[in-house]
Amino acid sequence: MSQTANSLITAAGGLLAGLAVAGLWALRLWALLTRARTRLRTLDRVVRNAHGLVETLRAERDTYHRQATEDDTTRLPNRRAAIERLTHAVTTHSEVGVIVLDLVGFKLVNDRLGHRAGNTLLAQVAERLRRLGQSDVFPARLSGDEFALIVQGGLDRTISVAGRAWRDISQVPFVLHGRQIDIVASVGYTTTDQAGRDPESLLHLADIAMYWAKANGGAVHGYAEHMGDAPSDGRPRDWPPPYDR
Repeated sequence: MSQTANSLITAAGGLLAGLAVAGLWALRLWALLTRARTRLRTLDRVVRNAHGLVETLRAERDTYHRQATEDDTTRLPNRRAAIERLTHAVTTHSEVGVIVLDLVGFKLVNDRLGHRAGNTLLAQVAERLRRLGQSDVFPARLSGDEFALIVQGGLDRTISVAGRAWRDISQVPFVLHGRQIDIVASVGYTTTDQAGRDPESLLHLADIAMYWAKANGGAVHGYAEHMGDAPSDGRPRDWPPPYDR
């Protein structure tokens, strides 16, 4: 065999050997890429599952927070939420007003028309308070037929909101089961200039003013020092009865 042929055979053998090695490396690389793709798909599923879990936990957190801070009947913030909002307001605004209002005659609505009608009335009152509309007024249901309005503003603004709340509830009849019912609101208020910046104290003094308003047949009263630190013993619980048209 000639030297040229030997050289060609040697070169071909080297080429084949090189191709074989390259093929082995290609197979190894393909296997590594396959494993990497599998791991990436697994990681992607883990990430998507983790993202879904986070979203679920956030939704549950929001649900628990809403249940803890929202009144079921009126969908208004509850007393806890009102305290939170008031605590924030007194630390971020120079003047804050607190209004507490009570529905004179609500117990008689429950007694005469039933608790479902009473709940409907509470929901309608809540909607009217929402319609006060401005972002500086925060309505909440404290308990029973007692509501609060937290006002970002001083005495003049608080008096204005208190008067409008009284008019919206007391001068426009409610409709329950096809009948018009007149309800009178008793409204009391105070401000940080008068009562300081403790949220519970603000609510307490506004509540006292509300009972003075109630003792006068349903009106609007601002807190004054002569009212003392507790509602009067003779406060009426439900006067007058609602007028059923």
